Amino acid sequence: MNTKYTGIFIAVAAIMLAACGGGGGSTGSSAATQTTSPPQTTTVGDWIYQGSAATITGVNGMVAAVFMPDSLTGNGISGSMFNAANAPLTSQVQQANYGGSFTTLSAATGPAISLTKHSTIADVNGAGGYVAIGRWTHGSDSSGGNYTANQGAHYAVGSPLTLTTSAGSLSCTNLMATSPSSATGNVAPGSLVSATATLDLTTLSLVNFNATVTIGSDTAATITKASAMAAGTSMGGGVTTASQPMGNDITKPLLAVAYGAHLPNTGDVNGLVVLSCQ
Repeated sequence: MNTKYTGIFIAVAAIMLAACGGGGGSTGSSAATQTTSPPQTTTVGDWIYQGSAATITGVNGMVAAVFMPDSLTGNGISGSMFNAANAPLTSQVQQANYGGSFTTLSAATGPAISLTKHSTIADVNGAGGYVAIGRWTHGSDSSGGNYTANQGAHYAVGSPLTLTTSAGSLSCTNLMATSPSSATGNVAPGSLVSATATLDLTTLSLVNFNATVTIGSDTAATITKASAMAAGTSMGGGVTTASQPMGNDITKPLLAVAYGAHLPNTGDVNGLVVLSCQ
């Protein structure tokens, strides 16, 4: 794929998804109670989708978004990706008839990328209209991305939230997640068992990120990163993360964290989790 650097984005060509659906809540904690559970796969016409998410309305016409391709590993990223604090909501195409999934995405600069018809948007989920997630799989996109049923490009879109330094820290736990998938597609997608981290408000960093996943013959395997940027992409130590704050309550921020790592049996895997911090 062609590499294109854009503004504050850490790497290459932009691509983004958002999800739409039902109503909203007023706080980060109330949004957490509105998390939906994905139903069975549904085919309406042009795409296949799994799950549902509330409409992402953004703030002042902007959204925050993370998109990581199936090539994300613990050694880095190749292909189209972005980690955006602000991107135009109007440049995203929400699909109300497809569980609130997004099929066209664009960052602040660069061309839009569209999911090819008859592809699948899996793991669609959301909370209160402040965050939505999904995974493109079993298809292709206009940037040249191609995914088998065992692979996926993971995304999160939500209301932008700017963290400011202060004393103390927040404890973060898993709110929702996409299914961790194999970079090579050698095994079926797995599940996120749990995820935790500490948000250090003095440095605005994510400390001791731990994600426990089960995929293939790797059961309850732990992916750990000692320190990463809370808003940015961090590589090294065998784990790559791309994080972005979202939500509507600065005291209870949501952090979308895409991750890539190498497991003993499955090999390179990637996924995305939204952490609720308070």
